[in-house]
Amino acid sequence: MKTLTRIVLGLLLGLLAAAPLLPAQTSSEQIVDSLDAQQRRIESLIGDRLDSVLPQRNYVMRAFVIGRKVNVPRGAAPQGSFELPGFRPSPGQAVLADEKYAIEQVVVRIVLNDQLPPESLQYLRTIVPILADFRPERGDRLDLQVVPPGKKPEGEAGQPGQPGAAPPLPFGQAAAEQASKFGLTEWVIVGAVMFLVLVGLVALLVVMLRPRAQAAPPPLPAYQPMAPTQRAIDVSKANEEERKAQEQVRYCENLKGSVVKTLFGRPELGKDLVQAWQSHQDKLGVLVNALGPTLSRQALLPQMGVARYKDMEEAVRSEDPPGVEEQIGVLRDANLFLIGRELEKPEHIRPDPFAFLDDLSRGQVAHLVKDEPVKVKAIVLSRIKPDDTARILETLPKEVQLEIAVNIGNFQSLPLDMLEGVALDLAEKARHVPDSRSVDIEGPRTLVDMMGRTSPATSLYLLQSMKSKDRKLSEQVEKRFMVFDAIPLVPDDLLPLVVRTIPSAVVIQAMQGAAQDIQRKVILAFPEQARPGLVNSIKAAKFDAATVDEARRQLVGRFQTLAEQGRIDLKAISDAWRAKSSKAS
Repeated sequence: MKTLTRIVLGLLLGLLAAAPLLPAQTSSEQIVDSLDAQQRRIESLIGDRLDSVLPQRNYVMRAFVIGRKVNVPRGAAPQGSFELPGFRPSPGQAVLADEKYAIEQVVVRIVLNDQLPPESLQYLRTIVPILADFRPERGDRLDLQVVPPGKKPEGEAGQPGQPGAAPPLPFGQAAAEQASKFGLTEWVIVGAVMFLVLVGLVALLVVMLRPRAQAAPPPLPAYQPMAPTQRAIDVSKANEEERKAQEQVRYCENLKGSVVKTLFGRPELGKDLVQAWQSHQDKLGVLVNALGPTLSRQALLPQMGVARYKDMEEAVRSEDPPGVEEQIGVLRDANLFLIGRELEKPEHIRPDPFAFLDDLSRGQVAHLVKDEPVKVKAIVLSRIKPDDTARILETLPKEVQLEIAVNIGNFQSLPLDMLEGVALDLAEKARHVPDSRSVDIEGPRTLVDMMGRTSPATSLYLLQSMKSKDRKLSEQVEKRFMVFDAIPLVPDDLLPLVVRTIPSAVVIQAMQGAAQDIQRKVILAFPEQARPGLVNSIKAAKFDAATVDEARRQLVGRFQTLAEQGRIDLKAISDAWRAKSSKAS
């Protein structure tokens, strides 16, 4: 009887052990993507709690997740699936499936190398099964021991396949040993389970023996990346060729800029290039084409001559334009030639021998050349500011002015050594020129400025009385004399030359508080569309007396500048103003 009982219990336990191998899946199975990932997750969760209890980390912890592979339809839930009545997959439709893992057992082993209070041990025994998601039906277990350092845990069986693991008992002996511990309740449960297992096996056999209505779908072919189409290959090649073409164009432009800079900065090197390429007319033609007609005429025409360059340009126009690669080759050769010549012939900068003139005032320059020959006067006057040249030239006699103008126009024929000799002599002489405060005083200009600051009555008296006192000085003063009140007597065609060449703000400041006839005259000198805005600005102007006086002096000074240039006859205007003032008095 005992032997029969053992056989039955062994069969029952064998069926229970083989049940997970059946294709059907129970709803209690835990399906995961990877056993290793699940094991690492459990170890991470438990390790965090152990670190909070044992900050010194005096423990060893391992988690073992044992499971088997299962196929789960793609997109389906990991639990068992079902089919609707009357619906089956259509013929030839592939059913995709993913490989998963069903967890059969979870074992967590923890060895503590430190003494803990009983409440901490009870906390670990409670929280670890929750973190590892223990399930009693799978036989999950926790092995927790406290072992001082250097000692091995006692009474703990090793894991299968680990060193020190106890050998498994034979199948029948293990079943008998387990069955000997059963009571009445356990036997009732075992009988019920056996009945259910037998019913399940019979149903499974019926399903397996029933003929299949459809053949199993063929396995899906292995994934192979799609080869690129010919159109994609052509587009890729076209993009690569376009990128290379753009890079060539940029490189050609860079070479062109380097060559042009050297040709314009060092014309003598351009002459050497033309002479060196006399026997390579084709290269010169490509260079002309690469630089373009405008740059080529400015850079190569002076070196080649008009006739030769004209023939070269006509030959270039009659031929097909060279490609970018050919232009790059010629520009590269020209650039290398010019760089080599720059190394052989470094640029020598000659200092300006007349630089000392910049430190002299207009009066000092006039005093310096007062007793010099006409040619020396012309050299010096051509080296100073144009305004200073005009002022100094007006102080000289008419015949001297003409000679100076002719000499200035023919300076390109003077040898450089002669100019340097003149500059050296004048620089030595300039050391003894009087101070600017004593030589810059111009009598007539100073007198005109003084008269402009006096009242109209005083200015009229000085003009009338000066004729009998010093007629020559009177003539010079009358050429430059102009008062603000004489603006209404300025011809209508001459006034725009003055008021339109100075800032409108200065005009508005000068017109503040002026007589009505002066304001009307000045406003009518502007274009019609600008007059309303000018009138409104004058009415709203509120400037102090010093600002208004300075603006009026600038306006009068513009008249005097145009008179010195010969564009306005101030003597006629001053005579008319003097006659009008005499009648009024």
